[in-house]
Amino acid sequence: MSSFPNLPASLSSFASLSFNYSGPKFDSHVHLSSIDEIQTMLSVSDFFNIRKILGIVRGNRISELSSSFPDLFTFAHFFPMKSLFSDSPSQISSFVDDFYSQGFTVLKTWFSPRLLDYTDSHLDPDEIYFGNPRFSSLFSRMEELGMILLTHIADPDLLYETSYQPSSKYGSKEAYLSSFESFLSQYPRLKVIGAHLAGQPEHLDRLSDWLTRFPNLYVDTGSAKWMAREFAYQKDKVLSFFSSFSDRILYGTDIVSGRTNREPIPAYYYNRYLSFQALFETDVNLPLPIPDPENDNQTSISGLNLSSEILDQIYWKNASSLFKDA
Repeated sequence: MSSFPNLPASLSSFASLSFNYSGPKFDSHVHLSSIDEIQTMLSVSDFFNIRKILGIVRGNRISELSSSFPDLFTFAHFFPMKSLFSDSPSQISSFVDDFYSQGFTVLKTWFSPRLLDYTDSHLDPDEIYFGNPRFSSLFSRMEELGMILLTHIADPDLLYETSYQPSSKYGSKEAYLSSFESFLSQYPRLKVIGAHLAGQPEHLDRLSDWLTRFPNLYVDTGSAKWMAREFAYQKDKVLSFFSSFSDRILYGTDIVSGRTNREPIPAYYYNRYLSFQALFETDVNLPLPIPDPENDNQTSISGLNLSSEILDQIYWKNASSLFKDA
């Protein structure tokens, strides 16, 4: 570990840890940018044995990226969210058909309350809940085609208590989660990946109920900050959750290649890969090396020390099986 090039000094304590998994990893949540920025990311991810990536893109970049990085990516298209509120149902279905014809079998959607700030239509919060009838043409067509939906449902509880105020503008987290639960009942044949543990690592009892009731639901682990923060205070419950649903959890970092507004590169990459390894593969308790101002920068990693069998599933087997035809 100490042979990593350009490793920030602040991560020396992480780099010297003993990790208990040496197999391949499938990162099921990465946002891709330029070729050069992807290459820089890969120069770091290679040291962490990232062998496959679900790469999220805008535009048809399958040919470009496949030729530059053969056999590395499964591709997800970031659905143009504004079209859900401005286009007709037939136009939305046509979008899905077009992406499918380009070779995309995974679509990414983003239903964070921040979407209300990024649209031009002055939406009410109930319009971005999953129960909005306008979305049915998207989900129905994806289900018909056998596509996979990767979706961002909600954000940390802390944000609803602070940033997403007043609730009359942004809505409540309960409303987001309830609408998603109803959606899962309505589309039982649509395979769905709930990003960030379906937006509720704080509420594992409810998430466990969903995974039990909805066999089409999977979850990913992005982001390292959110997971470390919420796992630390409920470790026994987290360990039980990973044991019970080890076949439905996907390792995903939510890294954005080339992102510079968090930490400098390559520290941005190292911080996340090492944080996940420490969280999943050790029993250490160390301060999170990623800034977490929402928690007054007090977040620590309380290592779960998962078994090799569970690690093999969440790091590799689950994603390889789910995306095998994608």
